[in-house]
Amino acid sequence: MKTSFAIFSALALGAAFSACDSKQENVREEGLENRADQLENQAEATRETAEKKADAIEAQKTGQVSATRNAADAAADNTRKAGEATADNLENKADATREAK
Repeated sequence: MKTSFAIFSALALGAAFSACDSKQENVREEGLENRADQLENQAEATRETAEKKADAIEAQKTGQVSATRNAADAAADNTRKAGEATADNLENKADATREAK
């Protein structure tokens, strides 16, 4: 009985320790998580900047002739699309960084 208890205890301790990450692994994973968070923050800032630029472009079209207003609308749309594409790319990098853990 004592032998089986000792074997069971040793197996349980071994399983418990094997489930724990090393300090180096924890530091690496925390670094990856921090990098992913930075990328997501950068993506959000990119979206906000693109929206502000697009709004500024649209605000300048007041009093302009129709063709110029249409060009301004197109430029604003392109600014939003480019910002969104860049932000999406950053979020994809953040996802890939998290998956590397």
